Amino acid sequence: MKRFIKFLLIFTLPVVISGITIEVLLRHIPNDYRSKCNYLEKNSNNVTTLILGSSHDYYGINPQFFHSKSFNAAEVSQSVDYDYFILKKYDNNWKSLKTIVLSVDYPSLFSLMKDGSEAWRVKNYNIYYGLNTDNNIADYTEVFSNNLSINISRLYQYYLQRENLACSELGWATWYSSKHNRDLVSTGKTSAARHTIKPIRVLRDNVGYIKSIIDFAKARNIKVILFTAPAYKTYTENLNPAQLNVTVNALTKISRSYDNVSYFNLLNDPVFTKGDFYDADHLNEIGAKKLSTKIDSLITNPSQRQSAIPETRVKM
Repeated sequence: MKRFIKFLLIFTLPVVISGITIEVLLRHIPNDYRSKCNYLEKNSNNVTTLILGSSHDYYGINPQFFHSKSFNAAEVSQSVDYDYFILKKYDNNWKSLKTIVLSVDYPSLFSLMKDGSEAWRVKNYNIYYGLNTDNNIADYTEVFSNNLSINISRLYQYYLQRENLACSELGWATWYSSKHNRDLVSTGKTSAARHTIKPIRVLRDNVGYIKSIIDFAKARNIKVILFTAPAYKTYTENLNPAQLNVTVNALTKISRSYDNVSYFNLLNDPVFTKGDFYDADHLNEIGAKKLSTKIDSLITNPSQRQSAIPETRVKM
């Protein structure tokens, strides 16, 4: 028995040591989640405009173009439950917060990050934001949240190639450059197909999280701007009309039920042209400047906020 235990220790000890070493090295790689958490820990009391949401906000809204002190806390695939969790984390702060900006897009009401292919991102909120959102131990480790090849690639990219963070100090993602725009036809079809979700299982939950954000804001006299982000026609023409209409109708109803909420459907806004898009549903830095300026004008000039929702046309 002693010989077996000794053999087992000899066999497993290098594996355990390697795993711990990889975990430590991965956690030392700078990442957007830690950067955003650090910023909010120091500055949440001074932020007057908070941007939440998924990649459409992350790449599409640059706080640099806001007149107010703004911060972009959006992330890739960040679902509305995590928008709410981030807001609640700093419950005792937000002393200067006046406006919350949140995009609710075609897939937003129909999916939760933790249930889909992007579930591996949950560990970023647990490890680097300290949100402690679930009881799955794998979601509190780097090593067990991704397969080994991905983790090795991350180690190589940072420690050997020294790749930098993807976001600015104010949280805006800088990767989607107009110099490297992708094909709008192929990305329109693939993204629309990926974002079309059946069956609808979490609609009520996601509407509930949006209302929780609004209630949180209302109790603190904070305005909420909801919007559907602009996309190129190769994306919008491939959307399922029923799913899109559920989103638009739900947001319209919410905006009419709360006096601190405005909703703007910018999906087919003609201001955004082909050159503004990195791919069919994400803006590049040119489009981000346009969207940021537009959202800022809605904050600084409340008279521009219209109760009527622009008509959304999709291919039937």
